[in-house]
Amino acid sequence: MATSRRFFKSFLALSTTGAGLYAYDTNTEAQLITRNIRTFSNGVGLALDYKLNFKPGDMSSMDAVHERVANRIFDVCELNGGLFIKIGQVIGTQASVLPAQYQKRARRLFDSAPAVPYSVVERVFLEDFGVKPEQLFKEFDKNPVASASIAQVHKAVLHDDTIVAVKVQKPAIQKQMTSDLRAFRLLLMLYERIFDLPMVWTFDYFEKHIRMEADFEREAQNSIKAWDNLQKESSLRDRVYVPKVYSEIGSKRIMVAEWVDGVQLTALDDLKEIGASPTEAMQITIEAFASQIFKSGFVHGDPHPGNVLVRKHPKKKNEIQVVLIDHGLYIEESERFRQQYCKLWEAMFLLDVKALDEICKQWGVNDSNMFASVTLQKPYMPSKAPHLSNNQVSFQDAYEMQMSMKSRIKHFLADQQLFPRELIFVSRNMNIVRANNKSMGSPVNRINVMARWAVHGMDRKDEAKGVRGYLRSTWRVILFESTLFAMTLSFYIVKFRDVANKLFWGTTNQGGFEGLLDERMKEQVSGGVPQNIALKNIGLKILV
Repeated sequence: MATSRRFFKSFLALSTTGAGLYAYDTNTEAQLITRNIRTFSNGVGLALDYKLNFKPGDMSSMDAVHERVANRIFDVCELNGGLFIKIGQVIGTQASVLPAQYQKRARRLFDSAPAVPYSVVERVFLEDFGVKPEQLFKEFDKNPVASASIAQVHKAVLHDDTIVAVKVQKPAIQKQMTSDLRAFRLLLMLYERIFDLPMVWTFDYFEKHIRMEADFEREAQNSIKAWDNLQKESSLRDRVYVPKVYSEIGSKRIMVAEWVDGVQLTALDDLKEIGASPTEAMQITIEAFASQIFKSGFVHGDPHPGNVLVRKHPKKKNEIQVVLIDHGLYIEESERFRQQYCKLWEAMFLLDVKALDEICKQWGVNDSNMFASVTLQKPYMPSKAPHLSNNQVSFQDAYEMQMSMKSRIKHFLADQQLFPRELIFVSRNMNIVRANNKSMGSPVNRINVMARWAVHGMDRKDEAKGVRGYLRSTWRVILFESTLFAMTLSFYIVKFRDVANKLFWGTTNQGGFEGLLDERMKEQVSGGVPQNIALKNIGLKILV
């Protein structure tokens, strides 16, 4: 009896303490306890849902699980806000491999994130500068013009009448970040055990760069460096712009930059209104990011449509200019990696299996075909070269090319330590650019543009000299150009087919060429297995 009373008293004390902490936490700005409970309860719940309720072959069961899990993931992202909004947006860009339930539910996360009240903005200014915004600026709009995952933007006017954008970090972010990243790491460790797939190995690099993104002094430096690099490219110098940064009135949580009026890259109606060609805007955008990946090695890690604006050229009539904003997340490639990545792209287009295998071996990658497919974001089979055409990949082709997707991912890396971490964000950049191109109906042959920049970025000093070297180089150019021509032909065949379908049958393919590549990727990802079944094996790996 005494034991029961002691147990009851202990239980009551713990419950009261827990309830008190929870009540206190819900009234704090960071809400760390509430966020962690929500993250872990839903994280464990979705893992168990997939593990216990996913029944291959039962389409209604599989669709129901995908819908429940998608709702769990994006509900947590929306309720937690901050870093979780960014994670949810990353998931939302994986259109080429995720089920429709994820794609549909993710759209809401690309709307504006909740803004903090002006009183909180005042507090940040007082803590960082010792003055309120209206004392520092001639005018300061108390209502934010935009709100994102970690910051919001206010329009202001300097005392010399210059209009500026003031980016203010939400103060809870610094408190939440450590807790969120720790929770994220623990969930990855749990999923690694449950699904028997490598997940944790990329986390340290990811955490390092996410923390950098919350330092606005670093973002100001990134903006200046990105602008300097673009000025070195004569073909981009006047077509791409980075707003001027006023570093003298900035801090780690506040950044002031030139105000630029423009429309979002993928807002087709707005582009039409300013007389901008979607094809030209996308062409400039792809070239700008390709130049970063293959030439400068200083790469924007978050090129979603809100960070790419289009405006009428301020100095040239009837021309447009692409404006790149939000330079918080950048990665710097090593020169060794940049050269290897250029050679990798050349090897893929020359169908040089030996060179492709050699680079993959240096990176600890076992499966060069799969790696090439992920890089190109389309199927890659050198023996049949379906990446050069729009032919259907048969069940037998897929079967011959791969066995089990889970097995391929599990053994994809022979040595995780050799794998270049730069690829984590380079691949993210390319995937978002691909999604942007697809959402506009694929006006540009993205892969050809990337391939040309890869060849431009190569260092040719070690190539053989003399007649033999000249003949070998000439042959490679001919083969490369032939491959690009085949890709171009395929691109326009798809465009012609889409126009014909619209004229004669009234059907449209919203994704255009990128949409076709997505379908081929789904076939290769599943290896002839229904997509929903394959995604059960790789879903959580793709999400991270």
